[in-house]
Amino acid sequence: MPKGLLLCFCFFVILPVLYGQSPGSFLAELDNTVQGTAVDIRGLLPSGPALKIAVGQWFYRDGLPAFSSYWASQLTEALAGLPNRSFILLSGGGGADLTISGEITEVAGIIRVYTRILRSGNREIAASLHSDFARTQNLVEMLLDGGTSSSVPWDVYEPDSRENLLPVEIAADVINRTIHGRGDADYFLLLPDQDGFLRMETTGDTDTVMEFFEAGSERVLEENDDGGSNGNARIQYQVTAGTSYVVKVRGYGDETGAYGFHAFFTESVFPVPDEYEGDDDFSSAKTITLGSSQQHNFHRSNDVDWVKFEISRAGNYTVRTRGVNTTQLDTYIELYDIHQDLVDEDDDGGESLDSCLTLNLRAGTYYVKVRCLDDEPEEPYTIIIEAENAD
Repeated sequence: MPKGLLLCFCFFVILPVLYGQSPGSFLAELDNTVQGTAVDIRGLLPSGPALKIAVGQWFYRDGLPAFSSYWASQLTEALAGLPNRSFILLSGGGGADLTISGEITEVAGIIRVYTRILRSGNREIAASLHSDFARTQNLVEMLLDGGTSSSVPWDVYEPDSRENLLPVEIAADVINRTIHGRGDADYFLLLPDQDGFLRMETTGDTDTVMEFFEAGSERVLEENDDGGSNGNARIQYQVTAGTSYVVKVRGYGDETGAYGFHAFFTESVFPVPDEYEGDDDFSSAKTITLGSSQQHNFHRSNDVDWVKFEISRAGNYTVRTRGVNTTQLDTYIELYDIHQDLVDEDDDGGESLDSCLTLNLRAGTYYVKVRCLDDEPEEPYTIIIEAENAD
């Protein structure tokens, strides 16, 4: 091979862009592009003694997706079928003078396939060309089939982030996504055109966790783990027309897999806020008198209520929550001292799903945090603190 041909010549071949089309027409256009690439490669080869050529791989995001295998196979077939070819095509890389391989990248909605002719001995680039494709569903499915080191492929909407949100039409069909690895999260942008109760939920067999923000803010308005069925997350929130909101969905722990997401307006099934509302943190806890009960409403899933009480003598005291109606309400209570240190907690220590703590306490001020574990809290509950005996 003449020495001069080992310099890096870049031949940029902009081939027809593939827009939305049927799988059959998509493959036909793809095959035509591969055929054109084979012809271009033949034109880049030096004259003289027949060179031995091997076809390698095209990597995408450090993986070898279905598209890579198809491109390599079709290019091998196209090169083998060229008339009057002056090169020898090998089935493997051993003994080859030149190797044809490349990489696949994505930028600004365009999939670019780089094809490079490399000298096998020192990997020096003899020539390079590329082909561009639009990011269509057919192409993305071929790229995402095995295209990452994770066993779960990227979905068609990747990559998305807090800075690159996926706009979602409210009340539209379910959007199919994947959690493809540890640390992966999907971000959805919602812009409601009316005031009301918006429900956001995931579907499928993947255990998901959901966080809900107002766009432009880092403060979490609501979060949920298993509010839906089968480990799915669900949030219902009263939104305001014209305000932008962000939903973040991730897998629980190391959970990965496919899931669906949708958002829609619903009639509120939650009781209206009660007279104690505004009791959502330690500093705004409402005072409750020993021996008396307070009735509270959880007006959304994952609502939190705080109460505080004073005891003047050490002794055994019981903190109890109980659903008002026959249908039991699932609550969780945490007891804190004046320093905000956790004293004890309970989930279902009372009857059915009621929470109940009985423990010996010193004189002083205590705080109780009551959390709702029901996604649709349809009934109020009462909280009572009683002295069992006191010194």
